Amino acid sequence: MRILFSALLCLFLVACASTPKDEALTSVDILEIKPRYIDGATFVRIGEFLTGKENTGDRVIIRSKPEDRSGYYFTLVLDESVRRLPQGTVIVGEFYVPGQTQPISINFKMPPNRPKTHEVFVGLTGSDWPDQEAVPGAWRFTIKDPNGKELGSEKSFLWNI
Repeated sequence: MRILFSALLCLFLVACASTPKDEALTSVDILEIKPRYIDGATFVRIGEFLTGKENTGDRVIIRSKPEDRSGYYFTLVLDESVRRLPQGTVIVGEFYVPGQTQPISINFKMPPNRPKTHEVFVGLTGSDWPDQEAVPGAWRFTIKDPNGKELGSEKSFLWNI
């Protein structure tokens, strides 16, 4: 019995030691970007009534004004899981907003704990997007690692015009 237990224990330890760890990504493709206005009430879940804290579930949601939920969101669909992005990753969003002739640039820091998803909700919220009827003229997103190296980027058709 001891021999069997020892053999199983050794097998288990070898299996654990040989499990490959996910390596941090060196590049990522943004497959699609879905822009739309989302009202803040859409993000409220039942659990929030009990705890008082926002529960994002299996979504990564980053906002320009974290205290405000209503705003214009861009859902970035990646070719890899957001968990594989290095800790300290930043998404740089550049936008031509109504009433301004120069683009605004906002750095969105990825949260340290991320669910297993391929989507990131990036939101211009609060005073950064006060008019729910407006739409951005053009936009560009660049995903950068903590050292500033570009991992991937995508822009709207109108960005270069």
